[in-house]
Amino acid sequence: MPNRKQVKFFFDIISPYSYFGFEGITRHRSVWKTPIHMKPFYFAGVVQHTENPGLPLRVPIKEKYMHKDLLFSAQYWGIPFRLPKDYTNMMLTTSSIIPQRILVAAQLRDNALMEDVARTLWHRFYGYGKPIFTKDQVAEVLRDCHVKNSEELVKMSDSAEVKNILRENTDEAIGNGCFGAPWMHITDGHGKVLQTVFGSDRLPHVADFLAEPFKGPMREKEQSS
Repeated sequence: MPNRKQVKFFFDIISPYSYFGFEGITRHRSVWKTPIHMKPFYFAGVVQHTENPGLPLRVPIKEKYMHKDLLFSAQYWGIPFRLPKDYTNMMLTTSSIIPQRILVAAQLRDNALMEDVARTLWHRFYGYGKPIFTKDQVAEVLRDCHVKNSEELVKMSDSAEVKNILRENTDEAIGNGCFGAPWMHITDGHGKVLQTVFGSDRLPHVADFLAEPFKGPMREKEQSS
């Protein structure tokens, strides 16, 4: 079916809204026929490219609202969530490059493995407030996921292939107007971008564009993720 629509979902584990969007779109995969392609990218690269000084955390009134909205959104999706200590400073100064590269390496091995590791990283960071940004911290997550030959995966994350894929994913998103995370491209069967979508709260719009059902938070899927 050459004209079949597809969705590319660009995400970074440092982004809590990526977490919500990731949960929402992977849960809906069970009721959608549309193929979904998960694309780890580097959110800081997007911020740098867009020269966006207006991130919510830099605006006090938006920061206050965002903290409440994160908890509200987590409740909707049925995800255990708490703000890590010194969250604002951490978000503005911490790089996610290491876990994002390891996710790319995991995806080269197996997409389901990548998704399992990403979900565990988010759960560790936003569920328990534990750091996930160094190789040792991610290696601990890989062990928790019982990943075979996890040391090889960490080593592979430093390869030129992995670095190039992460850069290409980021550039692809930026090339189609990306300014935040999560970001989605809806394409036709030939790869032409038909629609770009920002935000975890736009899944109903995506479903409508795809002529697919939107089933809300599907919290029962969280238990089996």
